[in-house]
Amino acid sequence: MASIITEEVKLCYYYTMDTERLIKVGLDSFSIARNAEKEEALLRYLLELQKWNKRINLVGLKELVDIVKKLLFDAFFINAYIKESTRLMDLGSGSGILGIPLAILNETVEIFSVDRNLKKIQFQRHIKRILSLERFTPVHSRIEALPPLAVDTVVAKAFGKTPHILHNAERHLLTNGTLLIMKGKGEKPIEHEGFSLEKDIPYSLPMNDKTYRLFVYKRD
Repeated sequence: MASIITEEVKLCYYYTMDTERLIKVGLDSFSIARNAEKEEALLRYLLELQKWNKRINLVGLKELVDIVKKLLFDAFFINAYIKESTRLMDLGSGSGILGIPLAILNETVEIFSVDRNLKKIQFQRHIKRILSLERFTPVHSRIEALPPLAVDTVVAKAFGKTPHILHNAERHLLTNGTLLIMKGKGEKPIEHEGFSLEKDIPYSLPMNDKTYRLFVYKRD
């Protein structure tokens, strides 16, 4: 029994070390300044995500390496586009894979992380507590029932089709606010009353051969 436990401990250690290395690779790839405290917080979030994911379905990916390369790196990518933000909403935030890393990296930005799934919001509340993310607020609500949040930035990933995102973001976003929609390679932006499309940006992630699209809209 002792040898089995030792092997499990070793495996956990190697997973943790590999994840730490990947976090550093991602931060460097997107020119995000290194900070030991923030790197530790990102790692702890990922380890908690993996632990909770064994009990409830937070994300479809099971391996930490895949979660970092395919999900966390998206948060690192979008980080460059929220530098002027003071109040941000993560629309349909799920496990917080965008909002929580953004909160860790941007301590002065007030972030509202909105999702209708209570178990996922309970997980986000747990992360808020253990990481002391004072300006990060998990919100359990359907977006249609939520009073306007008056944010200057909305980010959305995996929240349905682009028209659905535009429609639901509109009443929460201030005039001249920015809506960032993350989509797959084959998606195309649309015109929508009340919004102007500013940019359509193809992008890729480190150690990932897929191409994605970022639609940047301004609220008229």
